[in-house]
Amino acid sequence: MMFERNNIGIIGGDQRQLALAESIAGDGYKVFACGFENADLTENVQKANLHRTVSVCSTLLLPLPVTIDGETVKAEYAEHPILLNQEFAEKIQDHRVFGGVTERALSMCPRLADLKLQNYYSREDFALRNAVVTAEGALQYAMQEFPGTICGSKCLVAGFGRIGSQLVPRLRALGADVTATTRKPQTAARIEALGCHFVPTDRLGDGGNYDILFNTVPAMLFTSDVLAAYPHGTLLIDLSSAPGGVDMAAAKKLGIAAMHAFSLPAKVAPRAAGEIIKRTVYEMMKE
Repeated sequence: MMFERNNIGIIGGDQRQLALAESIAGDGYKVFACGFENADLTENVQKANLHRTVSVCSTLLLPLPVTIDGETVKAEYAEHPILLNQEFAEKIQDHRVFGGVTERALSMCPRLADLKLQNYYSREDFALRNAVVTAEGALQYAMQEFPGTICGSKCLVAGFGRIGSQLVPRLRALGADVTATTRKPQTAARIEALGCHFVPTDRLGDGGNYDILFNTVPAMLFTSDVLAAYPHGTLLIDLSSAPGGVDMAAAKKLGIAAMHAFSLPAKVAPRAAGEIIKRTVYEMMKE
């Protein structure tokens, strides 16, 4: 291989990877972007095919997630699909490779396991920073979809993990009456310390007269039975990972205005999301 250590290749992605490529180039690296034929890039980033990218770059960054369909690398701006197969795995061997949500890619292309593909999505520092962007995106969605104001609204946040713990104080700061669910007494104390209410997660089915529901738990919490306990017209924003935690068919039938809000950082703040990926990968490179 004739690649150089200061060359970094971005293979596939969405708006986050566009911002990521530009940001890394701004740090002085020479950046090659594969799968961005239909994207507008500055002269700091060079478009290249897969062969060229792997030939000159020692470090390769795959998107978040690496794949959606299990057959191709996620590449929203690509002219042609980048197949996720053994040939692809062979091309990127001997490189340092980083990707986000790598599990499906590894299951569909086991050869990738030999490459020690590093998953930046699994790191706590990434998750915490990404939760901030997700929480702000959730507020944006709520402001767009709710006909009232956040101030004075009654909100229920299912889950007080990374995302919930960022969302609850932001809703409270905007003047909402906020309730959050938890399974742990110590977490309930944290929720109350923020001036909010709590209910046990297993009591979601008790319902309540809420204006907006936010789900942050990656499990099917909002079943048809649970949804039936909430008023017709309630807005429900599902922030959990795909496939989500809401029975969407039941929600529609019951008149609950439910919506998936997957991959919010890419949709509402791609530049910030790209910076989070960059900071995490830089830390992993130093380690």
